[in-house]
Amino acid sequence: MRIRGINLSQAMLAIALVAALCWNLAYGAELRGVDLGTGPTGTRAELKLDARAEFSVISLADPHRLVVDLPGTRLRGGVTLPGGKGVVQAVRSGQPVPGTTRIVFDLASGVVAPQPWIEDGPDGARLVIEWPGDGDPIARIAQAASAGTAADPATAAPVADPAVASNDATSRLISSMQAATPPASAADAAPTPTPSPAPAVDAPVAAASAPTPAPTPPALRPGPGMRPLVIAIDAGHGGQDPGAIGPGGTYEKHVVLSIARELARQINATPGMRAHLVRDRDVYVELPQRARRAREARADMFVSIHADAALNRAAYGSSVYTLSLRGASSQQARWLADRENTADLVGGVRLEKDTLSSVLLDLAQSGHMKASQDAAEHVLSGLRNLGKTHKANVEYANFAVLRNADMPAMLVETGFISNPDEERRLLDPAHQRRVATAVLDGINAFFTNQPPPGTLYAARAAAAAASGGSP
Repeated sequence: MRIRGINLSQAMLAIALVAALCWNLAYGAELRGVDLGTGPTGTRAELKLDARAEFSVISLADPHRLVVDLPGTRLRGGVTLPGGKGVVQAVRSGQPVPGTTRIVFDLASGVVAPQPWIEDGPDGARLVIEWPGDGDPIARIAQAASAGTAADPATAAPVADPAVASNDATSRLISSMQAATPPASAADAAPTPTPSPAPAVDAPVAAASAPTPAPTPPALRPGPGMRPLVIAIDAGHGGQDPGAIGPGGTYEKHVVLSIARELARQINATPGMRAHLVRDRDVYVELPQRARRAREARADMFVSIHADAALNRAAYGSSVYTLSLRGASSQQARWLADRENTADLVGGVRLEKDTLSSVLLDLAQSGHMKASQDAAEHVLSGLRNLGKTHKANVEYANFAVLRNADMPAMLVETGFISNPDEERRLLDPAHQRRVATAVLDGINAFFTNQPPPGTLYAARAAAAAASGGSP
């Protein structure tokens, strides 16, 4: 009887263990909510999870939908799904099979979302989905006008984005110039007029070259022979190199990747620009390879994104650094460069020095020093809009990641992750968007003043010069 009792208890324990295992497999993660928002570059959905989870995405048409399946994830009870925003008309949930949570986004159009990704945070993980372009109110008004529908006066006067306003003004200017000069080919024929509900922001410039206002043409886009400005964005650290670690346990590598992705999204939504992410996931890239990848992408600028750290927990503010081959601007700049330059040791890379390559790179960099300094000044000016910066001027030191770049390059410290308040701000998606916008404002200002030939920025400058105005 005893042997029998032992066998029975063992069997019951085994059943309990199997049941617990099945429960963990079926409900390995919990979906705590769904956030939906819009901005100047599109619609963003965030599925808030308590831990990383598997997911699959399916795009469907007629009607347009995006279906997200989360196997092994359960939906927390009482969760209220958001209403429609931007391109998303409605959000629904379901359970196609036991143990799988399904979230369905009903879409207003067939806009394609890039591959979603998971971001880690102090309170769990977020599955991020973005639909680009649809959140721009000016673009929606233009689409309504081209479809022959009148824009509602209440929505016809949003605050214009400076880049879009400049684009429109240049388009009107070129249109007036084309009216006076026969087009060179059929592709250069006058654009189809579209109604304009409100006067343009740059109307005085257009009026100087065309006394009679012409119908507003579509926004100027890169035409034949134009190339996009390529901005290489390097999210520092990654993989086995976490970078600095905040007092709350936040890894620098995760924060800077989120900011780099947001900056890339905003750059790709800017006419005449294209972003190239040096790393787009949590992997380590050797320091020499980072600039090499930028060169392979034919980048016009290299921006390395980091989050600073200091023994003084009260230190705060962003800063911008450029390369110096002959010393540092301060002891802190030298210390920071030394710290960043040891990243390859953490990554397990044996550092080798190729004398010839170093000399050639030094020669190439010397030709970009002034441009790097000018670009960094513009970016630092943009960051001042977020508050007081850590340093009033651009600093410089011998950064290895910049040493290998043969284009204007800078290192941006987005804030002090060692400061508890700044650590929380750096984790905030809204603050990350503001940081990305500030950096993009500086990049845009630099290329507006120094437009490379064959780009949309050069076309704007040429058109402005022909009219006696400014781009």
